[in-house]
Amino acid sequence: MRRKTITILIIIIIGCGLWFSRHRILTVWDSWIAEPIPDVTTKDEIIKNENINENTNTVVIEEPVILPEEFNLAVPFTTQSPFAEWTEQDNESCEEAAILIAHYYYQDKTFTKETAKQELQTIVDFEMDYFGFYKDTTAEETAELAREIWGYEKVEVIYDFTMEDIKTHIYQGRPVILPTAGRMLANPNFRAPGPLYHMLVVKGWNTENIITNDPGTRKGENYQYSPDVLFEAIHDWNDGDPANGQKAIIVIYPN
Repeated sequence: MRRKTITILIIIIIGCGLWFSRHRILTVWDSWIAEPIPDVTTKDEIIKNENINENTNTVVIEEPVILPEEFNLAVPFTTQSPFAEWTEQDNESCEEAAILIAHYYYQDKTFTKETAKQELQTIVDFEMDYFGFYKDTTAEETAELAREIWGYEKVEVIYDFTMEDIKTHIYQGRPVILPTAGRMLANPNFRAPGPLYHMLVVKGWNTENIITNDPGTRKGENYQYSPDVLFEAIHDWNDGDPANGQKAIIVIYPN
């Protein structure tokens, strides 16, 4: 009996060792294959270097916009489950996390786990009072939420756009929020089969990929997606059928 117990313990130890080794190998592999992240550009640097419309306090760039090969906004990051509890509410809080990330960017704030959790709960509580629900808000509802909870005067939901349009907003200092059919993203860090509906924030690009802050995973800061994969995944909620939902993006403008 003792020998059997020792054998079982050895098998468990070896199994755990193999799991952790695999985890480390995958982490190293992800880092190795990822394209380099460009140096970040802060909101203040954009305001300093570009023309500003004094009436709207927004960047004015002459047409046509010539986008650089690489660009990356200094956007703060939090997951939608700051303490990695992944409760039912956490699993449903990507929309709240996405607009909160954009809001913190405009407010020049950074996250702690405590502040992120508190802020996300405040948003959910507001939604319950305002909408009567918090799960699976459409692009229009999410935009309305940003207007109502923080007073942003201009929040656009855009339905006719290209990847170049997304990049142009970012280059002008505006992170872009994407509603997506989450499983089409094929993010290996999502728990299988991945979220049916998911929102994330685009903050930049490099020569190969689009750079996001994806709140759906603890590895979501500066997470890179192929432009084709990301663009194909962009879809609104569509009453629970996001794979066939209309393409939309959300752009919050600073007041």
